[in-house]
Amino acid sequence: MSLGDLYDPLRAHHFDPYPFYARARREEPLFFSPVIGAWVVTKMADVRTVLRDGRTFSSANTLRPYTPFPPAVLEELAKGFPQREAFITMDGEAHRRLRAPAAAALSPERVTAIEPYITERASRLIDGFAKDGHVDFMAEYANRLPVDVTARLVGFAEEDSEAFGDDSRAAAAMGMGHQFRSDEERIECARAWVRFQRLIMRYVTDRRAAPRDDLISDYIAAYAPGDASLTAEQEAGLVGLILGVALPGHITTSALLGNGLLRLLSQPDQWRLLRERPDLAPNAAEEIARYDTPTHIFLRVTTTDTSLGGRDFPAGTEIALCLASANRDEQAFERAEEFDITRPPQANVVFGQGAHYCPGAGLARRQIEISLRLLAERLPDLRLVPDQRIDYRGTLDHRGPLALQLQW
Repeated sequence: MSLGDLYDPLRAHHFDPYPFYARARREEPLFFSPVIGAWVVTKMADVRTVLRDGRTFSSANTLRPYTPFPPAVLEELAKGFPQREAFITMDGEAHRRLRAPAAAALSPERVTAIEPYITERASRLIDGFAKDGHVDFMAEYANRLPVDVTARLVGFAEEDSEAFGDDSRAAAAMGMGHQFRSDEERIECARAWVRFQRLIMRYVTDRRAAPRDDLISDYIAAYAPGDASLTAEQEAGLVGLILGVALPGHITTSALLGNGLLRLLSQPDQWRLLRERPDLAPNAAEEIARYDTPTHIFLRVTTTDTSLGGRDFPAGTEIALCLASANRDEQAFERAEEFDITRPPQANVVFGQGAHYCPGAGLARRQIEISLRLLAERLPDLRLVPDQRIDYRGTLDHRGPLALQLQW
């Protein structure tokens, strides 16, 4: 029996998939998964080959769901804007052109400029629960800081930050790799997607009339220069482009924060080391990203006949890159299964590689570094509430704890 027949990514292997990944790297590093409908790639060398070759391995299928949307979901989605543009699903010059405003908005200079806000906002969130002695870290910090930071960069007003966070988290489930508990949950996520689109469109209308120094204004200037009224196609395109930055801009960072605190506090010697050496925060952020990568499956599709991992594939073959497995590949990292915040930074694929390397990688890293320093300084006695059950988001593209109970 192939490992693909055993692979149950959103059920049996969702809580702790890493033993299965290790077995796959040893026995069948490239296997077909009927559940995903794609060949799963588990070794770093093969993952890098795909990420570096956008001509052969297209991103066109990146956001496709496991199964087609049922009619009731399509009916709800039809009330919003049609999906016109999403640079994450594009290749070549079209991808480079439409990615450029996001890359500029998330440049090292912009990240440096927003660091004081990250520190101020993180400190205020900690102030909100520091005297309580306990907290659900996801609800009160990890799901809030990245939302506020992303909202500020994109251009949403502070009063819309909560709605932006709630609806975008629900909307994220419309992408590939989410396990829905019921048809009604799926329909509610479709409604959230439409609400999120309409929120973006409200800002597009405002910024068209009065541009500001934010991502929304940058995209309007790049995609629809001039001051003429926007066509329906331009409106849909702008909504799609801005959604494609705003949504992943916080989802992955929230998961990284949750995964990181869970890992650090599960190994108290590592938390103690961070408290004693706050200079290790950048190393710790990188090790958290490597060891507990939120993105477990990332899709590609072949554009021509090709070979990968010793197998031949015809054009049109779907490939599922398992980034989380690649980041624990024993052939790529010494002591790959060991979590060690003193590990010297080493290239991993948590944020992808090549043309589709995540433009928000630097911003995510800074939020994690700042958070780790502040938490270690403000709450040095932080520890996990004993015997709690850790449930994970039912998804493969931003896997992190749903809740994380901490005490001090």
